[in-house]
Amino acid sequence: MHYRNTLSMSVIVAALAVCLGVGFPATAQVQVTAYPGMTIRTADRICSVGATGHMGSAQYAVTAAHCFQQGARVYDANGGLVGWFEQSYGDDSTVANLGFALIRLANNVGISASLGTFGIQSTYTEPFVGEGVCHVGWATTWTCGTITSIGDHYFITDFNADRGDSGGIVYNQTPEGRAAFLGILIGGRESGGVVVETANYLRDTIDAHAVGYDSFRWYIE
Repeated sequence: MHYRNTLSMSVIVAALAVCLGVGFPATAQVQVTAYPGMTIRTADRICSVGATGHMGSAQYAVTAAHCFQQGARVYDANGGLVGWFEQSYGDDSTVANLGFALIRLANNVGISASLGTFGIQSTYTEPFVGEGVCHVGWATTWTCGTITSIGDHYFITDFNADRGDSGGIVYNQTPEGRAAFLGILIGGRESGGVVVETANYLRDTIDAHAVGYDSFRWYIE
């Protein structure tokens, strides 16, 4: 599998995933709330939040593994301190190496499962080919499309994505008009389509590899 170089920060090797982070300087700190689809940035990279959750009393925002920078402070689009990159697993270099990056939220940061006018209703989901899905991220903001194929722990969609969208939430609309969390955006393939890591695999991988005293739990509304 090859990913399109137009979405990558650097050319890795054939069959490797793109990294959708881009540079942006840090600015003054302000109070913020972490939520799905929000912009997150370090001193030299921008990504997006997939969802929020907790292990015991420790609260986290989750993004793509290739966004991880050990110990780096993470800010929102306005320069408010969100927290810091605490731990990760995988590097998204191939679909066999999908993982996660956990941002430990600072003590004064609020946390939400809302996408604005509606929130995440469910996180235990099974995507299927032909399903309509949407994505929220920094570069392309709100985009929608269709699932075109499914792998063991990822699926391919036909919506647009670009640098800075990495890690952003992918969801579908429930009959109640809320969101079913399907996964997080990884990157675009050279052969076409966008790779999304499934929410179920993401949760299982965090539980298997994250260091914490409790199992990881998503926030829902």
